[in-house]
Amino acid sequence: MKVTNAFAQLLSIFSFLTLGSLLIMVSLRLLAFDDAILKLQEIYQSPWRSAQIGGLGLVFIILGLAFSKSLVKSGRPNEAVIFQSPIGTMVVSSSAIETAALKAVKHFSLVKTAKAKINISGKNVEVKLRLTLWSGSPVPPLLAELQQEVLAKVTRLLGEDNEVTVTCDVKGFEESESLFRPTEKSK
Repeated sequence: MKVTNAFAQLLSIFSFLTLGSLLIMVSLRLLAFDDAILKLQEIYQSPWRSAQIGGLGLVFIILGLAFSKSLVKSGRPNEAVIFQSPIGTMVVSSSAIETAALKAVKHFSLVKTAKAKINISGKNVEVKLRLTLWSGSPVPPLLAELQQEVLAKVTRLLGEDNEVTVTCDVKGFEESESLFRPTEKSK
């Protein structure tokens, strides 16, 4: 996660929590009337308006807590798969799974670039591949073969007890440079 994105989320979380708490304090009349700003007088004069502001404060608090929960979840991804094998406890890191998946992709010459993202949830492992392919290749058979190869490689690494899912996302195609550049012999 980028630093600016984390800072913006953190700022919005504190803003929502502060504003929500302030609105609830105003609606419950915990602030002295003399200390409130003139605009707050209309809130104190109407019980309906007071209930509205209290409800709005509760919504802000709920939004702040939801943002903080999403920030904590995105900041602490599961970084390893832990499972029992016949010889004891095994820990396989997400970087090892990523390396295995990318090594399987390297065997395919029609793949120009590949990036892998690993999502781990208990014994479920999802491998998301973002691919740029060379044009001119039949895509469905290539992706099916590629998924099988990556699935086999990661399953060999983790064992049969873990559920592995491989998803391919083709982000683009590139033309082969050799198709457009004349060679020395053809000049």
